[in-house]
Amino acid sequence: KAKVDTNGYFDITRPDGKIDPSGIVKGWAIKNAVARLRASGFKHYFVNAGGDIASEGKNVLGEHWSVGIENPFNRKEIVKIIFPRGKGVATSGSYIRGDHIYNPHTPKEIVRDIVSITIVGPEIFEADVYATAAFAMGRSGISFIESQSGFEGYMIATDGVATMTSHFSDFTQPL
Repeated sequence: KAKVDTNGYFDITRPDGKIDPSGIVKGWAIKNAVARLRASGFKHYFVNAGGDIASEGKNVLGEHWSVGIENPFNRKEIVKIIFPRGKGVATSGSYIRGDHIYNPHTPKEIVRDIVSITIVGPEIFEADVYATAAFAMGRSGISFIESQSGFEGYMIATDGVATMTSHFSDFTQPL
């Protein structure tokens, strides 16, 4: 389903034909952790695995959970703070792990025009899939996210210019 929904940009089949689920492991693990938390009656939680996040409710101060988006050129700096309000947040990029995401339509070409894209989606598993697919699309990934119902995105290009979808700012203010 993910391959079809992302026009083939998210595909767990490697060019050599082998299955590689590494692109969905964090989202899948967080989704399952959240299911256990909910089944145990938790109404307030924040689960973070390598920057992919699921949260619900409020923190111990009674405030909405917030997530900072790192500046990929200076990781000590936060360029945007978002309030996911129960949505999944996933970031894909090359600035930490190097060139590990590729365009499956041209697998030998490295994505060079963007360095990160953060996606807010209905839940973490979908946000993770769409973040990876949108990154693989390069600069056109943000337009793809714009066209998807229930998803918003914030992309940072290699020249440092950030582009966001039309309703991403809905997540930059607490309720």
